[in-house]
Amino acid sequence: MWFRKNVVTKKENIRTKKHPMIYKHIILFLILINCGTTVVAQSSRTKLVKEARELHEAFAAALPGDVIVMQNGVWKDIDILVKGNGTAEKPITLKAQTAGEVIVSGKSSLRLSGRYLVVDGLFFKDGYSPTGTLIRFGNGKEVADHSRVTNIAVVRFNRPKEDGSEFWVNLRGMYNRVDHCFFCEKVSAGKLITVSRATDSADYHQIDHNYFKDIPVLGKNGAEAIGIGWSQTSLSDSYTTVEYNLFENCNGEGELIGLKSGRNIIRHNTIFRSQGSISLRHGNHNLVENNFIFGDKVRLTGGIRVMGEQHIIRNNYVEGLRGARQAIALIEGWENSPLHGYLQLKDVMIEGNVLVDNDQGITVGEYYKRWEQQIMPVSNSTIKNNIIVGADEKSRLIHVLDEPINMIYAGNVVYNGQSIEKSGIKRENPKLVWKNGFYQLGRKSADQGNIIGQPLERTEVGPSWIKERWQELGIEDRPYGSRLNFSKTE
Repeated sequence: MWFRKNVVTKKENIRTKKHPMIYKHIILFLILINCGTTVVAQSSRTKLVKEARELHEAFAAALPGDVIVMQNGVWKDIDILVKGNGTAEKPITLKAQTAGEVIVSGKSSLRLSGRYLVVDGLFFKDGYSPTGTLIRFGNGKEVADHSRVTNIAVVRFNRPKEDGSEFWVNLRGMYNRVDHCFFCEKVSAGKLITVSRATDSADYHQIDHNYFKDIPVLGKNGAEAIGIGWSQTSLSDSYTTVEYNLFENCNGEGELIGLKSGRNIIRHNTIFRSQGSISLRHGNHNLVENNFIFGDKVRLTGGIRVMGEQHIIRNNYVEGLRGARQAIALIEGWENSPLHGYLQLKDVMIEGNVLVDNDQGITVGEYYKRWEQQIMPVSNSTIKNNIIVGADEKSRLIHVLDEPINMIYAGNVVYNGQSIEKSGIKRENPKLVWKNGFYQLGRKSADQGNIIGQPLERTEVGPSWIKERWQELGIEDRPYGSRLNFSKTE
C-alpha cells in the first residue's frame, strides 16, 4: 500500500473520484493502525542500566512492558524508586542482570509506587536502610497496588541499634505479593514484614514461598517475622494470605506470625525450631490450616495462640514443643476489654489437628487471672477430632484453667499424658506411624484426613539462585522431626 501511494492507475483514480471520503477514512484508519503498532513495539523495551542516574531516568520514561535491568556488581548507597503504571499483562519490571549478582549495599532502600510493578533478583547485604524501611510498597502518600517483590535475598541488612527499629518489608496498597525471597539474620528491632493497616480497607496481599531464617531473641514486643495489621483497625478484614513459607530459628519474640486483623489465611507453612507462635492476637474470622510446626525439643518453641471470634484452626501438625508454650492455646478474655487488650474468645473451631511430643497440648483459658480483669471464659467453641500424644506421662494433653461456656468436645483421642475427662475425649493409642520425618496416621485410621500434605523442603522456598550459596548462608538440609523415645506409638 505505502510504496504505491504515488502510482495511481486510471481505475483507482476513478474510484477515488467516486468515493473520495471513503478512501480518506481508509487511509486514516491504516495510519492509525501503523501508529498503534509502533507504540506496541516501543512499549516492550529492555534497557540495561549501569548507574543510579540511568536507573532513575529509565523509570521516568518507563512504559507498560518495559524491563529495566541493573548491571551485575555492587550498587552502594542507592535509593531505588520503582515508579510507573504497568498492566496485568505488561508489568514494569526491575530485575538483576543475573539473579543474585546485583548487590545492593551501604545506606540503601527500595520503594515501589504505582501499579503492576515487579522487582526481581536483587541481593541486599552489607548495609542498612537509613529510612527505617528497607522495602516499601509506597512512596510518601502514594502506594503500590498489584505489585510484586520476588526472587530477592536480604541478609544481615540491619539498622544500627542506636537508630531504632525498622521494617525490612512494609506492605501497603492492595493486591501485592512478596514471594520466593530469603530473609536472614534480622537482628534489628521491629517486624521483618509488616502489613500496614491505617484504615479499615481490605489489603488482599500474598506472602508465599519465602524462607525466613535465624532471627535471634530480641526481647521486645513488635519483633514478629510477619505482622498483619494494628490494634486500632483490628476489627476490620485484611484478607492477606500467608502460605508455603519456611521459618527456621526465628526467635524474635513470642509471636512469629502476629494477626491484628480479620479474614486472613495462614496455611501450608513449615516452622522449625522457632520460639514464637502463630498468634491470632486481634481480629476475627481467621483460618489457620495445614501448617507443620516442629519445635525440635527447643525450649519456648510455640504453636498457635487464639483470641477473638469465629476462627478455624484445623489440620495442623505440631511436634516437639518444650516449655511454657502450648501447641494450641485458647486465651482467656478481659472483662470490658479495649481493642489493644484481650477480647473474649467465642465461636472458635479447633478441628483435626495432630499434636505429638509436646509438653502442652491444648490449654483452655490460658492467662486466666494473669491480670485481675482476665476472667472472660472461652465461649461457644468446639474441640473435635484432634489427636494429642504427649511427650511423657506428665504432659498436659487437654488442660482447662477456667471452665468454658458451652464447649463441645467430640472425637478427640489423647494418649501418654494428663487430660480432663469429658465425653468426646477418648484415651487410646492412635498408633501413629513414623514416615518421611514426621508422625502420620495409619491407613486404617478414621482420622487419616487430619494431616494434609508434607512439610516444605528447603529447596521449595526462597530464590531460585540461593541453593548454590547454602554453605555461605549457613543453610543445612537437616530433618525437622524426631522420633519419640517410647515404643507404644510405633
